[in-house]
Amino acid sequence: MARTTRRPSVRTYGANWGQRIFPAGDILAFVLGLSASFNMHIIGSVQVIEMLLPPTLLLLFAVHTRERLNPIQARVILLMLLWLANQILTDMYRGTAFVDWVRGDAGIVFFGVNLVSLMLLLQKNERRKAIFIAAFALSMLLQTKIQPSDQSWDDPWKFGYGWGATILTVLVSCYFFHRRQFVTAWIFVAGIIGVHLVENYRSMVLILLVMAALVMPIVPDQIGRLKILPRAGNSARVYVLAAFAMAAGGAAIGLVHFATSHGLISAGQEAKNRTELHSSLGPLLSGRPEILVSSRAVLESPILGHGSWAKGYKYIEMLSDIEERNGIHTALGYTEETSLGYIPTHSHLMGAWVSAGILGGVFWMYVLSLSVKGLMRVSVLRPPLAPVYALFLVEFIWSILFSPFGGSQRIESALVIVILFDLLDQPAVVPEVVRSWMPSRKWRRASAWADRSSPSQI
Repeated sequence: MARTTRRPSVRTYGANWGQRIFPAGDILAFVLGLSASFNMHIIGSVQVIEMLLPPTLLLLFAVHTRERLNPIQARVILLMLLWLANQILTDMYRGTAFVDWVRGDAGIVFFGVNLVSLMLLLQKNERRKAIFIAAFALSMLLQTKIQPSDQSWDDPWKFGYGWGATILTVLVSCYFFHRRQFVTAWIFVAGIIGVHLVENYRSMVLILLVMAALVMPIVPDQIGRLKILPRAGNSARVYVLAAFAMAAGGAAIGLVHFATSHGLISAGQEAKNRTELHSSLGPLLSGRPEILVSSRAVLESPILGHGSWAKGYKYIEMLSDIEERNGIHTALGYTEETSLGYIPTHSHLMGAWVSAGILGGVFWMYVLSLSVKGLMRVSVLRPPLAPVYALFLVEFIWSILFSPFGGSQRIESALVIVILFDLLDQPAVVPEVVRSWMPSRKWRRASAWADRSSPSQI
């Protein structure tokens, strides 16, 4: 009698039903991504996708009945719940106005729903991540045209088309990067850097250069038998990449100097650059002086925050004084009127700490540490989508430190954290300097990087 061998069983989740509706997951990812940048006003600004995700989450829970959280996912969700609890306690203690209280708590709740929904929809599925990312970038372009914000009216590239165009460009470069056609990939990246330089989108020039330095080949590993760079599994490779990233930062400042001094930008932008580049605060803090004011607000109330949408005109005056001392002229009356008295933070981290208290800061500090580790993993492993992953991670690190949180940022942050979950769950031989910083001690066997979805997943 012929002997038959059984293939090892693979855990599935509702496989028969899932196999029949498998394409629906990709369609759902595209539709959700396409709605991500459009918003509606319900007490506060809510993204259209945030109205679609709660019922979607119920469907995803029905399919992923056996899904379990890994340690990193559990810690992130626990810290988010603690952040929400800190916000509620702060609002009760401060007697925050009901409308502001609801807006503050709802922002955290929507962020949590976004995270869990995208986690169930996109995790372990590179193709679906690429579909969602492409749709998300396309939605930014469409939203700028159909539903422009006040900021995008003033600067349509920086506050409208720029970020979406960058994501699409880098996503296209991934196609050539995966096929080791690095020169072509570099052409796409260099082209979008040039556009940002002319449009004076300085932070994006920095982000793109750091991304390219970390994942795009700059120096060959070896020439003949002569090794130029440390091998990928060596700790020295991480330090070399860090040096490349710092050199990219210097190159970004140099390019901005060049564009400013050679008339490549408008006269108004040129005057702004000259003022900030020669400010005593330096080119970074002169463009983000809010961090100095929000730090003072945190020191004055570090445990319990100032409340949801906290107001304090003394902090507006403090910001104006800092800017005036450093040659940045502002109209205090106009600033007070347009800001409505809200404490200036301009940072995911400082915004959460000022509003909720210390646990809001703890959440973002933990996510920041994950982002740095994830960025190192991308640099070491260089998966097919490495350029766009590194782009999102570098921009996310920047946003945690220097950009406000809200609106489409809740969707983008949830997406990046899902990418981090998968990156930090990929077992590989990595340098000890990276492995020692990993949040999880358990390493599972590697599977193919290209498409990790099982047919059962929506």
